[in-house]
Amino acid sequence: MKRVIAIIATLFVFTQINAEEMKINVIVGSKTFPATISDTSTGRAFYDMLPLTLDMNELNGNEKYCYLDTSLPTASYRPGTIHAGDLLLYGSSCVVLFYETFSSGYSYSRIGALDNVEGLADALGSGNVTVTFDRVTSVETTIHAASDKANKVAIFDLQGHLVQNSELSQLPKGVYIVKYGNGETRKIIK
Repeated sequence: MKRVIAIIATLFVFTQINAEEMKINVIVGSKTFPATISDTSTGRAFYDMLPLTLDMNELNGNEKYCYLDTSLPTASYRPGTIHAGDLLLYGSSCVVLFYETFSSGYSYSRIGALDNVEGLADALGSGNVTVTFDRVTSVETTIHAASDKANKVAIFDLQGHLVQNSELSQLPKGVYIVKYGNGETRKIIK
C-alpha cells in the first residue's frame, strides 16, 4: 500500500525537446523567418555551427551567398528548380539563401529551407545584407502531481521570486526553478 501511495504522490516532470527536427530562425534586420534544417550531413554540420551571423553578398537578383571559413560535408545534386527559401551549400563552403524561384543547372548540397518566405525578398533587399542563423529550442513542460498537500510544488523565476501560477504552460517563456516537496529542484526552460 505504501508503494502505491508513493507512486501516486510522486511528481513527474516531462520535458519534450523537439529533437526530430532541427528548427532555426533566419534573422534579417527586424524580420525573423523560421526554417527547418534537413537531416543530412550538410544540414547537421551547419546546425552544429549555430549561432552564425554572415555578411551575405547579392548575386543574380535571386540569391545571397557567403563563403564560410570552414568546409562542410557535401552531398551534391542538381535540384533543377531552386525555390525561394532554399538554403543550400555550393561547393563545400558557400552558403546560399535563395529568395526567388528559378531553374538551375548548378549542383548544391541541401542545408534546409525556410518554412515561410513571405516578405523574404523585401527583407533581403537588392544589395549585400547581414543574416543571422540561430537555433530554436522548443520546450514543452507539464507537471503532474497528486493533490497530496505534503507534495507541494513551488516555482521560482531566476531572481528567486515565487511564481504565483503553478501552471507552467501559462507562464511566459523563460527559465524557472521548480522545487518539489521532497527537496529536489530542477531547472525548467520554457
